[in-house]
Amino acid sequence: MMSKNAYQWGLYLVLGITLLFALFLVSTDTQAPFTTQAQLHRTVARIAPEVSGNVLTVAVSNGQHVRAGQPLLTLESSRYQLAVDQAEADLAQARQNHQAREQELNVAKATLIQKQQAADNAHLKLTRNSTLVNRGLITQEALDDSRNAATVADAAVTAANAEIARLRVQLSDKTGDAAVALAEAKLAQARLDLARTTLVAPVDGTVTNLQLQSGSYLNSGSPALFLVSDAHSWISADFNEKGIAHLGTGTPVWVAFDALPGQLFEGEIANREQAVYDASSANGELASVTNDNRWIREQQKVRTRIDIPGLDPALISGARATIMVQRPDSLWGAIGHLWMGTIAQLRYLY
Repeated sequence: MMSKNAYQWGLYLVLGITLLFALFLVSTDTQAPFTTQAQLHRTVARIAPEVSGNVLTVAVSNGQHVRAGQPLLTLESSRYQLAVDQAEADLAQARQNHQAREQELNVAKATLIQKQQAADNAHLKLTRNSTLVNRGLITQEALDDSRNAATVADAAVTAANAEIARLRVQLSDKTGDAAVALAEAKLAQARLDLARTTLVAPVDGTVTNLQLQSGSYLNSGSPALFLVSDAHSWISADFNEKGIAHLGTGTPVWVAFDALPGQLFEGEIANREQAVYDASSANGELASVTNDNRWIREQQKVRTRIDIPGLDPALISGARATIMVQRPDSLWGAIGHLWMGTIAQLRYLY
């Protein structure tokens, strides 16, 4: 009889605990939102060369921690050095041509002075002959020759001015003519391409997915490796939308990582996404309607971003986590802390 009563009380206890646990799970969505759909993200820099070439040396190994500015790999640079040498020669030639045009301008100015003096003399002679022909001292033919000579001299002055104007246009740029500016730009590009044959780390981080070796050929823009940053990390957590009232910015949360059993972390919600992808309302396409014949439909999720200060750098990007919103102002605060502590301990088992 006693064993039968013990069995009944045991059954009642199990049913009671099950009922209380079910009520707890149902209530968490509206009182202290809880989710296991969360994972850690770290900023990953995609390292790709901006020039093409064969890999000459690989200065790092997979999993190595590097500092910003540290060389990662170098490409064979001989053809880029040749491009720099050629660009320097082109620039020197352009500057020589520029100096030659400056000398041409000086010569043109001297020629203009000569032509102007010749034109002045021609006009003086024309004035003098105009007076002499009225006195009958020279013939009309001699006067016509003087007039023609003055016209030719004026045309020579006009041509000399035009030549000076042409040369001044070519030399109008403060640093030289257009050819010099173009040569300088080509030299700057060649030097930049040469510098780009050495890839350096843009940030502090850990090298990952390195599969290169010396002799491999890399195309411009093709990823060579990835660098996981130490400085920026966050957790993306998806909560049921029923708890949206407790998912505001700055809300404190408990965090338990699968990779760190027994440890409980504190963080806060940094922001909440205001939209999710809706496949049934794709822009420019017909709506895709899904007929759900289940009595209880699946709940919509709300994506949140959670920040945790002083996060363990050993955690990989993609590490799974369990999140629960803290409610320090109510009984749920104690219940939530006890529950998350239990979850953290259970990570030792599964």
